[in-house]
Amino acid sequence: MFSLNYTNIFSQKLKAVKKKIQIIQGIKIIRTSRRSKSISLKIRNGELEVSCPYNTSEIFLKNLIERKKEWINKNIDRSRKNHKKIDQISNGFITFKGLVLKLVYEKSNFEGIAVEDNELKIFYLDESKSKKLIIEWLKLHANNFLRARLSFLSKRISIKFNSLIIKSYTARWGSCNIKGDIFLNWKLIMLPESVIDYVLIHELAHVNVPNHSREFWELVKKKDPNYCKNKRWLKDNGSSFILFS
Repeated sequence: MFSLNYTNIFSQKLKAVKKKIQIIQGIKIIRTSRRSKSISLKIRNGELEVSCPYNTSEIFLKNLIERKKEWINKNIDRSRKNHKKIDQISNGFITFKGLVLKLVYEKSNFEGIAVEDNELKIFYLDESKSKKLIIEWLKLHANNFLRARLSFLSKRISIKFNSLIIKSYTARWGSCNIKGDIFLNWKLIMLPESVIDYVLIHELAHVNVPNHSREFWELVKKKDPNYCKNKRWLKDNGSSFILFS
């Protein structure tokens, strides 16, 4: 199966190591007994986390953090913005075909959702089920839109596919197997339409060229002249949408 993957999560082998966790000036410091002498700075959920050998001095760590202050602040800001995009519903909005819709809740004697101007109105019986209503609404529109759009693009670029299956992924936007079956992530409905088209054309191209060779990218370029711009957008912004749940 050939797929368009997007993930920044890498698996590591678990090792039995001794750890000591400290908080220095509000920063989480993880001291480890690993043989490695390297020091790593990571941003997790908008907070700095430092991993270092056991005997690393606090003065050294403070100086290192000061030297890396610009990088740290830049990546903390990016992480917090991405977290806000991932947890859209809790932050009072949802993205639909690239448009940001403000969530407006209204107690009612029926359940339903309506779009009005730049608002998504949620009529609910039980407020605790409102998130489920929103996701069901997104999935319904994703199913209808993606099926119609893939058929349209298939005819426009003269590449036939066998079948379409819409699923939920957290590490890929789409894939295509050797039979010409295409699999798409329903979360595509949240992206700008030009980016959605790029992903669909990308998978249709795999029907003819089942790899990422030069021939494949030449075909994608021929069918989507703006593919570089759309590919870049997906690389820069995709992670915060694909992790949405």
